[in-house]
Amino acid sequence: MEQRSLPLSLVTLVFGALSIPLAFARQLCVPALIMGVLAMIFHLLGRRMQRRKKYTAGSINRSKWGFRLALLGSLSALAMWVLWATGVLL
Repeated sequence: MEQRSLPLSLVTLVFGALSIPLAFARQLCVPALIMGVLAMIFHLLGRRMQRRKKYTAGSINRSKWGFRLALLGSLSALAMWVLWATGVLL
């Protein structure tokens, strides 16, 4: 059976990686949170697809790292959003 690349694994990695630096920009913490949540959803969809077919180890690894980065970026964005909204960082 031929192995294929897991769909959206690269998008998951890119969204996860971009959510971290965007989380620390004042006007971009909400889009960073949205990107992080989308990356986590893409990872979960990929995991569901992984049960049915065989995919390359590299694409699965990209998806895992994207999920980890998205989790870190989402938590950072949420924390920065709360800090900006409460006026702590003004």
